[in-house]
Amino acid sequence: MPGAMRIFFLIFAALILLAQIFPARTAIHRALICKRLEGHCEAECLTFEVKIGGCRAELTPFSCKNKKEH
Repeated sequence: MPGAMRIFFLIFAALILLAQIFPARTAIHRALICKRLEGHCEAECLTFEVKIGGCRAELTPFSCKNKKEH
């Protein structure tokens, strides 16, 4: 049984590491989408900018781009 418990804890630790890696990949993906929409990631959008989505949840939550004049 001790060998089975050791394998269980190794698999559990690997799952925790994978859970830490995948959110980072999605944040990079969202930042690329923001760039494709001609925006930039900021902590807060300025008054002459419009919020077009999110970059990531921690330090730079907003994807901003300049408002277009009609």
